Amino acid sequence: MATTVDGNWLNQFVAPQLLQEFKNFKDDFMGVLPGAPASALTADGIRFNKLINNVSFSVNNTSDFVPKAMTGTKTFVEWEKYDTDPTSVDDAEVRYLAYDKRNAVRVKHTEAFKIGMRDHCIYKMAPSDNTNPDMPVIRTTGADDGTGRKRLRFADLVQFLETIKKLNLTDENQFYMILCPEHATDLILDRDSAQYFADKNIFFDVTTGAIKSVMGFKFFTNNATLAYAADGTKKPKGSALGSTDRKASLFFYAPNAVHHIESVKILYSPETLDTKSANPTSTFRTQTYGLCDRVQEIGFGALVSGIV
Repeated sequence: MATTVDGNWLNQFVAPQLLQEFKNFKDDFMGVLPGAPASALTADGIRFNKLINNVSFSVNNTSDFVPKAMTGTKTFVEWEKYDTDPTSVDDAEVRYLAYDKRNAVRVKHTEAFKIGMRDHCIYKMAPSDNTNPDMPVIRTTGADDGTGRKRLRFADLVQFLETIKKLNLTDENQFYMILCPEHATDLILDRDSAQYFADKNIFFDVTTGAIKSVMGFKFFTNNATLAYAADGTKKPKGSALGSTDRKASLFFYAPNAVHHIESVKILYSPETLDTKSANPTSTFRTQTYGLCDRVQEIGFGALVSGIV
């Protein structure tokens, strides 16, 4: 069998292609996040105004009307700085490689940036805990999947949709949900869904297994891990999951989110400028400013696997 150790082969008998790295770069959901209006961008971030609707409706009024002022709220989303960690490549290690390592490093940085932004946006949009009814965090109620996790039932999805609709969000065509892999599988396996769909092709694509838009939700699937602890608090991004922590699917109402990235800078220092190192070294990283956040604390939520 094949054996793998650290390092790169440096002779001419090496296969010229790099072996595939198995990572999920999927970030299609970011295409529906609204961008920031160019006129609203400032050196500090982006500012939003909102009027609070306090207009009343009267029937058969017999007294004089008293005008009321309509007050507002203001929201500020500040810039964030996004970086990839620098990578060094020295002249000694690339002399006889069968591939262009410097170019391959640039590709890896692009992939890392894409993964980082995807994970960051999912984490920023997700509710911090289960205490805000305008951003519901609801547990699944299905059977044990054999690991102490309650599966997502189609009935849970319907119940979550009812909860969301009670928020009176204006545009129901902007209901999106990013299903974690476990929940996507649960919906395909759920026997109850067969009672609602005689032809299950209406519900999911039998060729790809993709869950189709149904019951008002437009679905994405992603392997990025969003998780909550047993007390309903969101787990820090990238943290290890304990025995009672459970993964979650994210709901977001697109108009209440914002996503913007400035031009990404490629920071490169070539080895030809390194006059001191024994093996001249080049360094490479990417850097930019951007923002991704909720602009209103309503219209986001999570479906979290229940604990048996």
